[in-house]
Amino acid sequence: MSNSPSRKRRIIERRKHHRIFTPMGVLFSFTRLISPARFEKHAEGDGILIDLSIGGCRLLSDSPLEISERYHLILQFPKISRPLIVDEAIVRWTQENTHGLTFASMQSIHESYLRELLLDMRHPAP
Repeated sequence: MSNSPSRKRRIIERRKHHRIFTPMGVLFSFTRLISPARFEKHAEGDGILIDLSIGGCRLLSDSPLEISERYHLILQFPKISRPLIVDEAIVRWTQENTHGLTFASMQSIHESYLRELLLDMRHPAP
């Protein structure tokens, strides 16, 4: 089999939801959850949201997050007064200061708000 440069490599997309890169300045804060849904005060942090989808996000933070841990997130977007609140997000992967989270639980009002935000980011108003 030849490794000629003319052969194109196929990339298989395994993500369930399309990700959108967020504008600079989107901040988040988090608090670790402990069953049954109590907050642990010493496990708080903040950082920058890198990308976002209906099913999760990628965050940049100096605070260490552990794989499989559950967190309560508050995402604040520039020029938008109300924050997006995720009741429970689970850390799926972490690499240095970058973390991938899946949204496990969110009130329906915030899920609707997230859908609106994603639509606005995908198709910004002129």
